[in-house]
Amino acid sequence: MGFEQYDGMELFFNKQIMSAYKNGSTYENLEDLVNKAFPNDPDVLLRHVVSDSYNYQTVIDMYEKRDPNKPFYIFNVTMQNHGGYDTPYPNFKEEISLVDANGNPITQYPQTNQYLSLIYESDKAFAKLIEYFEAQEEPTIICMFGDHQPSIEDEYVSELLGAEDIYSLNLKQTQTRYETPFYIWANYDIEEKQIERLSCNYLSSYLLDIAGLRKTEFNQYLLALS
Repeated sequence: MGFEQYDGMELFFNKQIMSAYKNGSTYENLEDLVNKAFPNDPDVLLRHVVSDSYNYQTVIDMYEKRDPNKPFYIFNVTMQNHGGYDTPYPNFKEEISLVDANGNPITQYPQTNQYLSLIYESDKAFAKLIEYFEAQEEPTIICMFGDHQPSIEDEYVSELLGAEDIYSLNLKQTQTRYETPFYIWANYDIEEKQIERLSCNYLSSYLLDIAGLRKTEFNQYLLALS
């Protein structure tokens, strides 16, 4: 795909942590190992995976150590919000919960509540990333997108979409389940616009166009097709 290097978890965590992670170690054991390796950083893990906050700090560290004479490009994959969402964790306080029209808590969808609370934490971490690059002089563009919706309670999804159950969704409702938002931001003026919908296969070409970068004939074709 043209990437010069791949930096996985193995670059940041020692062999003991990686072994515990890959072998399904208990959360308590994993947290203990991480805390010992990162005594001055309490936010490395959120639940049992790497937090968005630590992930973005790693991106900033890479940026600050870059060769300033070359463009800096990174495709960054976060882990924090991956499912499942049915296990409570002592290092994660859920701050977002569903309520009914009268403001009463809705308790039958705990997976949804955990996912929404994770998204809330993502918002805060992403805000700090944006704030950092707002202060940088080098022209910078950030594109965030999701590749799938969460696996939460089918009953909540069908209720949200106004269907009797998950098996009676019509075509439009079914397509809605595959939509995810994307967001493009720059630390300099770009045209503000709302894109109603865009297939993921067009997104990279669209981003190249906004950045004013060279597009291959294939990129140009995709933009015209979109």
